[in-house]
Amino acid sequence: MSAGSSMPQDNSPARSTIERVSDLVLIAGHLKPKSVIIPGGDREEDILLVDAARDHGIVDRCILVGDERIIRAAADTVGVAIDPDDILGTASQEETAARTVDAVRAGGVDVILKGNISTPILNRAMMRIVVRNTISLVTMFDTQPVANGRPMLLTDPGVTTLCNFGRMVGLIENAVDVARSVMGIERPRVAVLSANEKVIDSLPSTKMGKALAEREWDHAIVYGPLSFDLAVSADSVRLKGPGFTGAAAEVAGQADVLVCPSIDAANVLYKMAMETVRFGLGTFAGITMGVMVPYVILSRADNVETKLQSVALCSIASERMEMGQPQVRARPVALPAADATQRVLVVNPGSMSIKLALFEGARSLHEQELPLDPTRDAAADSTADTARFLAMVDQFLAEHAIESFDAVAARGGLLPRNGAKLPCGTYVVAEVRDGQVVVDDAMVQAITERPESHHVSNVGIPLAADLARRFGVPAFIVDPVVADDFVPEAEVSGYAPIRRRSVAHVLSIRAAARRAAEKTGTPLDRMTCVVAHMGGGITVAAVRHGRMVDNTIALLGEGPFTPQRAGTLPLREIIDLCYSGQFTKDQLLEELTQRAGLQSYLGEHRMEVIEKRVEDGDETARAAVEAMAYQIAKSIGAMCVAAGPETEAIILTGGLCRSALVVRAIKSRLSHLIPVLALKDTPEMEAMAEGACRVLAGHEPPLRYTPPPAHEADA
Repeated sequence: MSAGSSMPQDNSPARSTIERVSDLVLIAGHLKPKSVIIPGGDREEDILLVDAARDHGIVDRCILVGDERIIRAAADTVGVAIDPDDILGTASQEETAARTVDAVRAGGVDVILKGNISTPILNRAMMRIVVRNTISLVTMFDTQPVANGRPMLLTDPGVTTLCNFGRMVGLIENAVDVARSVMGIERPRVAVLSANEKVIDSLPSTKMGKALAEREWDHAIVYGPLSFDLAVSADSVRLKGPGFTGAAAEVAGQADVLVCPSIDAANVLYKMAMETVRFGLGTFAGITMGVMVPYVILSRADNVETKLQSVALCSIASERMEMGQPQVRARPVALPAADATQRVLVVNPGSMSIKLALFEGARSLHEQELPLDPTRDAAADSTADTARFLAMVDQFLAEHAIESFDAVAARGGLLPRNGAKLPCGTYVVAEVRDGQVVVDDAMVQAITERPESHHVSNVGIPLAADLARRFGVPAFIVDPVVADDFVPEAEVSGYAPIRRRSVAHVLSIRAAARRAAEKTGTPLDRMTCVVAHMGGGITVAAVRHGRMVDNTIALLGEGPFTPQRAGTLPLREIIDLCYSGQFTKDQLLEELTQRAGLQSYLGEHRMEVIEKRVEDGDETARAAVEAMAYQIAKSIGAMCVAAGPETEAIILTGGLCRSALVVRAIKSRLSHLIPVLALKDTPEMEAMAEGACRVLAGHEPPLRYTPPPAHEADA
């Protein structure tokens, strides 16, 4: 239609072929009957519901999963015959969820109906059958006071808690699929709701509505922001919006889909409309989208008609909707099965401990963490520590009777960089040519003689080289700490001669982001999150589409203080300290990396000791830990801005995640903003093994380090 038109023309989208939500039962009854699986299928009302659906010709098979004894008793009580083969007995809710998902993956299941089972437990298991980036509840309703009772869709009143731009796109796509496949509307009109139809700086939902309206949509007409009355009432449009043109004119007053700016708004609107159902003024049905088969989550307050209509809606959707082939989206895996026999010795020297492991493929065979002497000389990492660590590796190998392996993977240190960025990936330290081990001596020399800074991670490269020579195998480092994906604006420091260059726990950050992507069913290259690695050093990073676009500089750069390191400090006081005569340059570096942070306040950096002091009532210790958590949370907040509006989660990883005190203090400051996921087991070791195996198998090209000229590195 023309841009200047103020009213829809003849070519406007078709209206729904469904006149009332109750029509769904009749339509579904004329389609092929479906099989329904009920995890937690021991409630009498759920069994009766499926039996009613069977009477209407909607269902021909019901599979009940849960405690077999209770299921049989419930079926006997209501007098519904259940085929013994259709009862899957389990001993726990976790097993119930797992067997439900296994049955769906095996095929032959058309609809999932949630029964007497914890929703979080079931939803976690269903991550294995995710087929879309967003899982959301789409509600079809008609109620006489709204739009004269014509059927509409509302999303999302019950599933999606984080409504960033990416999730909002997913909500709309899910609802549009239902509108097109079930309601028969070729190009649904979608209204993105807000409190105002104008963009207002202090009202973020208006900006979200505008951004979604400006996006290109293949199968829908999307407009926002719109207030609720302007979305559903032609009378309100005549009074308040006579100047609407284009998509605004097509959607205003005649929306098919209502998209709320948050789960709070959607749930309030949903519950308000539900009250009209109680008085006979409307009807409802719901479908959860985003997994392999339609999924029904019923409320205890839903009446029998609403429940039956929801099963009918899912039955129609399972037949008509293109929800993907009967297989899950390929879950990101570390290694193909063919590489499962590669054995990799993983060596991870850190500031507080050295971790050693032997992996076979992605499976850890032996793993050990050995604490370091806290009085060790931080500047002696290139020589003294190499010999010390080799002795610890020998001890580990002897204790576990390990005589051979296929490769060594080590943590990369602060390699000197040239003007170009050092990309993330797996770098060759040593390779085997014609049966001989050839070490990259230039890399070893660069890290031992002129590293960018002293840190124990620098030992990883010479340690890997020595082990490669001794055992005749290739050696690698994975995601060294100086790998850099900064966007241009992140490199600007505020003082022209100084450029911000990343020094970070890159390995841990990328491994944690990869694990979070797997948990949410999102490809890594589409994952946007904030990751905080919290150990002897702390890095808080903005990960946008899998790349670390900004982060705090972990080693004497900025960000929160740590158990032993200073974070961001007032510049004037630092300048005074530098010229106070108390320290030489090397002494001050050691002071701020070994005796700062919690160590400076409490004379202790070990969290297990500090937590015991807090438990015993030491208020000074409690205050210091709370202050560290406060600074970590503050840095995470800043990186949420750097990651952008698509940020889906905050991920905590590293040794400090083992401290319930620290994690609880951080979550209390952040959980109201974005979901917070704490990984107690840092996946660094597995990530190093995976990186080496990918290169050994030819699935990833190895990277080779080119050191800058000595004078450039010194500069």
